[in-house]
Amino acid sequence: LLKNKPRPTMKEVEDAFDTTICRCTGYRAILDGMKSFATDAPNPDVIDIEEMGVKLCSKNGLPCTNLCDDIRKLLHIGNKEYQWLRPANLTQLTSLLKQYSKQKYRLVFGNTGFGVFKELAVKNFDILIDIRGVNELYTVDLDEEFYLTLGANLTLTNLKELFENLTDSSVPYAKEFADHLLYVASTGVRNLGSWAGNLMLKYSHKEFPSDIFLLLSTVGVTLNIVDEKGSNKNYSMVDFLSLNMTGKVIVSMQLPKYKSQNIVIRTFKTSPRLQQSLAYISSGFNFQIDISNNYLIKTKPVMTIQGIGPSLIHASQTEQYLTNKSLADPLVIKEAFRILSTEVQKGSESLVLASLVYRSSLAIGHFYKFILRVCKDKVDARFLSGGLDLERPVSSGTHDYGTQDESIFPVSKPMMKLTATHLTKGEIKFVTDLPSIQGQLYAAVVLSARGNAKIEKIDASAALAIKGVIAFVQASDIPGINNWRPLSVYPVGSELLSSGFVGYAGQPLGVVIAETQTIALDAAEVVQVRYTEIRPVIVDILDAIAQKSFFERLGPFTKGDAKVAMESAPRRLKGSTRTEDQYHFQLENQAATCTPTDLGGMDVVATSQWISGVQETVAQVLGIQQASVKVETQRLGGAFGSKIVYNMPVAGMAAVAAHKVKRPVTLTMDLKTNMQFQGKREGYYYEYEVGFDDDGKLLAIIATAYGDGGAEFQIPESNELTEDYVDNAYFCPNWSWTFQPCKTNKPVITPMRAVGSATAIFAMESMLDHVATHLKKDHLEVRKVNFFKDGQSTLAGLVLNNTLTRQVVQQLEKDIQYAERKQRVEDFNKANRWRKKGLHVMPARYAFLYTILRHNTSVIIYHGDATVSIAHGGIDIGQGINTKAVQTCAYKLGISMDKIKVATSSTVINANSDFTGGSTTTDLICNAVIKCCDTLNARLEATRKSLTNPSWEELIRKAFVDGVNLTAQYWPEKPLDFYNSYIAACAEVELDVLTGQYQITQEDYIYDCGISMNPELDLGQVEGGFIQGCGMFLLENIILDPNTSKALTDSTNTYKPPLPKDIPIKLNVKFLRNAPNPTGVLGSKIVGESGVVQGACPLFALKRAIEAARAEAGQEGWFPFYAPAKVERIQQACLNDISSYTLGTADTSDDSYGCTSH
Repeated sequence: LLKNKPRPTMKEVEDAFDTTICRCTGYRAILDGMKSFATDAPNPDVIDIEEMGVKLCSKNGLPCTNLCDDIRKLLHIGNKEYQWLRPANLTQLTSLLKQYSKQKYRLVFGNTGFGVFKELAVKNFDILIDIRGVNELYTVDLDEEFYLTLGANLTLTNLKELFENLTDSSVPYAKEFADHLLYVASTGVRNLGSWAGNLMLKYSHKEFPSDIFLLLSTVGVTLNIVDEKGSNKNYSMVDFLSLNMTGKVIVSMQLPKYKSQNIVIRTFKTSPRLQQSLAYISSGFNFQIDISNNYLIKTKPVMTIQGIGPSLIHASQTEQYLTNKSLADPLVIKEAFRILSTEVQKGSESLVLASLVYRSSLAIGHFYKFILRVCKDKVDARFLSGGLDLERPVSSGTHDYGTQDESIFPVSKPMMKLTATHLTKGEIKFVTDLPSIQGQLYAAVVLSARGNAKIEKIDASAALAIKGVIAFVQASDIPGINNWRPLSVYPVGSELLSSGFVGYAGQPLGVVIAETQTIALDAAEVVQVRYTEIRPVIVDILDAIAQKSFFERLGPFTKGDAKVAMESAPRRLKGSTRTEDQYHFQLENQAATCTPTDLGGMDVVATSQWISGVQETVAQVLGIQQASVKVETQRLGGAFGSKIVYNMPVAGMAAVAAHKVKRPVTLTMDLKTNMQFQGKREGYYYEYEVGFDDDGKLLAIIATAYGDGGAEFQIPESNELTEDYVDNAYFCPNWSWTFQPCKTNKPVITPMRAVGSATAIFAMESMLDHVATHLKKDHLEVRKVNFFKDGQSTLAGLVLNNTLTRQVVQQLEKDIQYAERKQRVEDFNKANRWRKKGLHVMPARYAFLYTILRHNTSVIIYHGDATVSIAHGGIDIGQGINTKAVQTCAYKLGISMDKIKVATSSTVINANSDFTGGSTTTDLICNAVIKCCDTLNARLEATRKSLTNPSWEELIRKAFVDGVNLTAQYWPEKPLDFYNSYIAACAEVELDVLTGQYQITQEDYIYDCGISMNPELDLGQVEGGFIQGCGMFLLENIILDPNTSKALTDSTNTYKPPLPKDIPIKLNVKFLRNAPNPTGVLGSKIVGESGVVQGACPLFALKRAIEAARAEAGQEGWFPFYAPAKVERIQQACLNDISSYTLGTADTSDDSYGCTSH
């Protein structure tokens, strides 16, 4: 961005961050840092472009593109298998087309299409012709009288900037196109990809919902195409799709200029996520309208649609009907909707896209929005906002660090991670960055393509025939036990490589070993697997329930007598709610490097949260002693629970591969393999019955939680956690809680940040939501009636003291002026028919229960220079565990932090350590560091007394001479006391009722973290956890093939975690003041997991907005609303009916349309 625009605005900075996926920070910190370069930032740090070493063009002063040479030669690089050619002009290009038209060739510009269609990989073509050097394809001619001519090599960014700066009134669509292009692909793709390349994707894949094709079709662009003989011809957009493009290339396009001032052109796009997302539906409208003559449509209009199906480009019947009719005539509108509804209902269903019902509704909704926008003088004021897009201003936020205690500095002092600068510079090494070991090979996993079947044969002969492939590993090659789950922990095993039966698609079957990772990945794709005894698969928990596909039921867990209390309750209701699977989307995929030692052991460097578990797995599958296996992990590039157990099979497969070839082997999962193979967050379906009184006070709850355990139920603690968290912040005297794990043909579920707790708390909030709606009471008031009081016990039997729920809620209400904001939301909803707002306050009690975990920790002082090393069994995943450990050590020893380093975690130094997870490891490590430092201080006391005001260095040198042991080790014998954090959040959302699109306009958050050990790090954990929770409850959706169980959402193209414009426009986070934790480490409470829970708050705010929309449709009362709240689910819940799609100024209601949108 700074290279091309050295003085950007904050909006331009924010717009540019549509390529970045970040799973840990919640984006707020990244955006704030990058906006410091903006000219309109509060404290701008503007960079001179020349300081960046950017070469400027002497002709135009812009950054050099190296394309100005008038004389350039044809570049030809190749070998016997592949050829790369780069022509310098159009003549050379057509000559190459003629020469190679009979061969498997491909024209290449930015190669961005490979991100969508993997068959476009370079390896699949013999001849690659790079057209970036063809100067004739960069034509820009704006001076023709009737049209603009733009060359095929202009990037999407070029187009966007051109349209942004075009003020010619004869191009009335310029701003509309520029605005639309901002949400086509991402900044990175737009910078690399050409508009002509995008059209060629549409040409090759008619189902591809190309926004570029839509825009150009809307204004009737003609394409100039040259063939191998050098002959030019113009084609319409529709004719282009049926043209044989072999031996041809798009040269340019001609966009029309309009002399008439009555041309109205508008485009719309609705997608699963605002940024970097293909459209569910995109629409374009080009009408010549006589506004003074009741909005008469003077010529045949253009109505283009992408996303319904390959065959529908124009709504031709609707276009024909509207010709010479008034767009403001209610009867014309009614008939147009009827015709359009018949056209869009002829589309095709898709497993990955939204339903045809929703997509058809969107197409109609887009046309209605167009009418409302164009005929605004005829539209009732309440309806006007329906024609507008949601406007997103630049995001912002505030931070309040709460209480800091200078007496324990550097603990409680805000500071960045110790490695932050090096991370930002890219200097930090992760597992896959480590230098290659001599003789190192690379591995790739062969996964099953379906579940619930037996393997008849695995044929690796085609893979082994590829040059550079060394070996193939399968179950019979495992020298030890074919089970990757440590036997000391898990009573039931999981095969490392399938020996016959495959329970799910994505199960590992074998490993290819090769000289490079690319060769290994390519070879893995050609391994042939034949299946037999193929049976139907179960991929939906509701199907599992219907078929009684269950593991052993757990519970009921009881408190009081729920049955008797339910029967006597004044009011009772039944309902259900649901959360679905979520992929961790850690940015560093699973990886391990295994190196055989000269004594028959194995050294392992792994991306693991549990190095002791990996150690046991490797020893187990190799049939060797654990003492012969050393595992190290220095840091992880994200995990969120994914690397607690799922790194074990990766390390196990790498170890077996290394054992077979007697050489080091690195196994790194690519994204697609990782998403197919790795277990996800467990989805739940809840059925409940609630008894309560007229005030909403809970009297009894009887509920069953159906958990999707996958093909093997391995984590019963997920049930324990739902039991621990399900009552959230609310007391109910009588409970019956049953957990029923379900068997499906999915990878075995694995813990994910806030495992069990996020979904259980959502279930409780859904129950209270149901109660409040039933009673027609304020949702927050019903919650207040049920807040826990000191001395009351939870369903799990935990007695609560020092409860702060009421305090944080009252503080939040005061800070955000809740009553006034609620009234403003109600006023807005009364004033707007097709735009609604919702406001919701959600309290949470989050118990930290992983205090039983143990980590082997040492603090070592080196006598030579008195520096200190901390060696602990935790893993720094980005949460800052090492930074807090150093802060704690510096405080306890009374030395500066720069004297302290943290060693790599190792099974030798930190033997038998438990996993890092549940956010509690930082607490446990810091407590262990305190114990070690206390031991060292006690040992140093005598030496200290023998000296007069010694420096730290003098003290240590003398202590060493005195024979003092300068190493202290700590192993916890009993767990730390459990405690709760209390959180209150308020979400405000704005909803486009016609499309289901929304934005979180504001999120206010009060978090009880005691005295934060490091407010900067804790703030990042709170915000990052919250945005990950927004992904869980709002966006992320895993889709499996119902016939094979194979994941269809296995790339960034199909799986949509939050991006920067999914975060709240305003995000305010405040740490509760003056509330030190009496049982925590140095008065602190930990953060991270609990932030995920509050991701549900915007979902309930959306439900408030949907309720307002449903009330307009005559439907009031409770309705089930499951997570994730996808745009389709939101829009369909609004119960839109096209009979209500009117101008709102006259009674035109009629139920004879023959089509509804729900």
